[in-house]
Amino acid sequence: MCRVVSLFHRLLCFVALLVMVPYACLASVTFRTLFDQPIVIVSADFHVKDGEHMSALEGKGRSSAPRITWTNAEVLDTVWPPSVDIMGLDGLPSGYKGYTSDFSVFYKLRILNRDTPVSYDVSYVVCNESCIPKRESGDLVLNAALTDEEIADIKWNQSDTPSQDLNLLTMIILGLLGGVILNCMPCVFPVILMKIFALVKISNEQKQSVRVHGLSSMLGMISVFVSLGATLTALRPAVSGLGWGFHMQNPLVVYAMLIIFLVCSLHFWGLLKLNIRGLPRIKIPAQSGYVVSFLGGAIGALASSACVGPLSGVAVAGALLSSSAMRSLAIFTAIGVGASAPFLGIAIFPRIISKLPRPGKWVSTLEEFMGFAMLLSCVWPIWILLSQISQARFVLIIMCCIGATMFAWLLKKLGRKKNFAYVTLTGICVSIIAGGYYASSPQRTHTEIQWVDYSDKVLDDAKIWKAAIFLDFTASWCLNCQFNETVFDDEDIILEFQKRNIKAVKCDWTNRDERITKLIREYGAAAVPLYVYYPGDGKDFIVLPSMLTKQTILDAFAKGDAR
Repeated sequence: MCRVVSLFHRLLCFVALLVMVPYACLASVTFRTLFDQPIVIVSADFHVKDGEHMSALEGKGRSSAPRITWTNAEVLDTVWPPSVDIMGLDGLPSGYKGYTSDFSVFYKLRILNRDTPVSYDVSYVVCNESCIPKRESGDLVLNAALTDEEIADIKWNQSDTPSQDLNLLTMIILGLLGGVILNCMPCVFPVILMKIFALVKISNEQKQSVRVHGLSSMLGMISVFVSLGATLTALRPAVSGLGWGFHMQNPLVVYAMLIIFLVCSLHFWGLLKLNIRGLPRIKIPAQSGYVVSFLGGAIGALASSACVGPLSGVAVAGALLSSSAMRSLAIFTAIGVGASAPFLGIAIFPRIISKLPRPGKWVSTLEEFMGFAMLLSCVWPIWILLSQISQARFVLIIMCCIGATMFAWLLKKLGRKKNFAYVTLTGICVSIIAGGYYASSPQRTHTEIQWVDYSDKVLDDAKIWKAAIFLDFTASWCLNCQFNETVFDDEDIILEFQKRNIKAVKCDWTNRDERITKLIREYGAAAVPLYVYYPGDGKDFIVLPSMLTKQTILDAFAKGDAR
């Protein structure tokens, strides 16, 4: 018993250290912010002539109210003056709210970098007999300083802008309840079920051991929520547009989650159990299971960190809107505690596990079923990757995942032979690394080749104007086409298309299209892939090889120049 408690104390120290790292980073950033990021109050003054009016943030005309976008500054608060009713031609209220005389809007700004000017971009609409949109931009300069009395008269948080310092107790309660609800979300439920299943397998252990496993999983979940919350709170002043789930915007992170789910599925099916003949057996201490429980809870937290369910969305918004970093972390911690509620219940009432049927054959059947549940969870990161990377790279990633699965199957069949085991393990690692390469770079950006769909008019216009044009005959069911598509992600190829002003035309043959079928025959082909390049200036077309490489495209461009 003492040994178990001692191990638990060491685990607590490890978690405390892990959690304190982001807190220390946050404290450093907060300290730097206090001295390097001054807070200023700015008055945006609008001049309204007689007979004119400008809309307010309420009423029918609120969409045309003045709007200011700041660069190198974070808006902490905004105060608008009271608006008045805009009268119609009949002398009655028109339903529009606005301003008929000069007015000022006050902004409380935190300057992010004192060495860089603060820029503004303001758009507004001035109405008289007609409405005229206007826009101004420039750098913030000190025209006149507001007196202390004027600043004191500004009633912050009394405008239409919601208060940023929301009730902390309310947000904590919403965070707790929202975290509990997260356990039922489709992206999280299989992971939670997997952890509870792992606890079922240790139901024969002592009550204290079950309690420590539950606490380890709980601490794993809380530490991830706190770490993500601290990172987000620390980075938001310096990185604009940063929000909850920001890490899921990186395809490499999404791919890593896909691999974790796939590995869990293969583990449940028994495809990753190593039993290599000739290698010494490594005895793993039973206490290491607590670390596994901690990592399992962390994986569950990562899966749920991308979800915003009922109530938790309000809590996350309250944390991000709060001007206090510690209040934000308190809310994120509450969400983590709520999300780890199942493990907290097991830690408090470890006898719950003993009420379940004793481990037996039914556990093996349930284990295989869990393999399918985790495989179903893979659909989620796959769906995200579809919208983050090109179709060609997505196909290659799926092939790498299938390759890793195949090598895992071979490992089970041939793993007793040392040489085959090394080959299959190498195959698994290479497949996973290759998938990570395709997920990491390049991503879809605004500098990619801009393809247009084929039409007879597009091709005819290009020929009439003697413009350079590149025809890509492809289909979703054509595997060679998907391999070739990766070439168009190459930076040199993109630059060549832009430099030569080549119109890129996608001739999609996925579904039956008689126009494209006829065109394919005109170029002497009968199937896809097919690539045709018109150099422009009335020069004859060039048919590229069906297996496309960067060099074949560059050679075709050079050949077209030589004609």
